[in-house]
Amino acid sequence: MILMPRIIFDTILNNFNEIDIQKLTQPLIAIYKHPRDYPEKYVARLWDISKPTQYIVLSDNIDNIRQAIPFWMVRLMPTEWDDPVLVETWL
Repeated sequence: MILMPRIIFDTILNNFNEIDIQKLTQPLIAIYKHPRDYPEKYVARLWDISKPTQYIVLSDNIDNIRQAIPFWMVRLMPTEWDDPVLVETWL
């Protein structure tokens, strides 16, 4: 039997207040600048601990992305070991 990888289709949101992210075990939002899957955009992807979800926000402008982050989350800057396209993470 050949196992096929699970394909996640992204659900594009205007902001993360459109869903109840507090139901996740440990929600975090990672913001990327020009990742491979959206090379012309900034992308904010919702994660649950270390598992990506299908929920993203896209924009040409990082300020628009930051406005989509819930007010109660706190920003963390990337470390030297993080992927170079990672701009910041919100917990």
